[in-house]
Amino acid sequence: MTVVGAAVPSIALARVPDGAPRPEDFVLVDLPREEVADGQVRVRVLTLSLDPYQRSTLGGRHLGDAPVGPGGLVPGRAVGEVVESRSPEVAVGSTVLAETGWRAEAVVPATAVVPVVVPPGVPLSAALGALGMPGLTAYAAHERHLRPQAGATVVVGAGTGGVGAVAGQLARLAGARAVAVVGSEEKAAIATDRLGYDEAVLRGPGLDGALAEACPDGIDGYLHLGDQATLDVVMERLAVGARVSLCGLMDQYNGAAPTRLRAGAVMAARAEVHGMVVHDHHDLALDHATRVAALLASGELVTVEDRCTGLADAPAAFARLMSGTNVGKVLVDL
Repeated sequence: MTVVGAAVPSIALARVPDGAPRPEDFVLVDLPREEVADGQVRVRVLTLSLDPYQRSTLGGRHLGDAPVGPGGLVPGRAVGEVVESRSPEVAVGSTVLAETGWRAEAVVPATAVVPVVVPPGVPLSAALGALGMPGLTAYAAHERHLRPQAGATVVVGAGTGGVGAVAGQLARLAGARAVAVVGSEEKAAIATDRLGYDEAVLRGPGLDGALAEACPDGIDGYLHLGDQATLDVVMERLAVGARVSLCGLMDQYNGAAPTRLRAGAVMAARAEVHGMVVHDHHDLALDHATRVAALLASGELVTVEDRCTGLADAPAAFARLMSGTNVGKVLVDL
């Protein structure tokens, strides 16, 4: 690596989090500014995406990613502007999606950046949410795992998050009855008033009774993005022939005991249970982008974002995300 000019503000791991991450688990550092070699581009980060998978990477538990130890750059993807290019394929001024890590700029291979294209009136940040990895995750779970029919009841854990918000709207657009599991009254209002869920129920001690009222005929489809307690309650209320997509294991990301699945409930419901790894579904990327872009452009699908400004605020925003106190897709504007 050749170093040129000023340093680059970056967020490194100060220590591996013990349980849910806290802001003090991270440190703001200056990393050397790299020279752009042939076939590379320099990307100035505009908006950084914070996602739950980053927590499992920090703990060395994410599929396909090397663990990050103390002093290591926190991984992450961003929408950015190409400010320097030594590739004929990528022009300066292009807006791209890139794996930059948590830093103000990054030098990456030109072959590793993806042009950002969003419909008129849709923010560029949608490339990190509904049109990005969270949206593809929701789309794949909807199309391949849940496959809801008109009149079915679909329950979505973390129903206002980056993945859940898209999944719930897709279920509703398919004619299903969509029920969000959320962590606060504020999120419940967002779920029904902005995202169009038919009902929203609060996770916690009263969840079983709330689901009994919201889903009197049982649950036909469940996208799991929540905690062990929520999974246990939902599994006991599955309808016969239900489909379950295990998509996010928030407890496990934060170092809790491995998530358990109630085998008896699966048997009683004759349920299909699928594990969701978005990398298995990249063949759906074009279909996802085309359909969701059209839904965003028409206003049939909306986004909810939890944004903050400044790289130094990323650790606190990430802590909110992993504690479930965020509202919407978590983004950091630089």
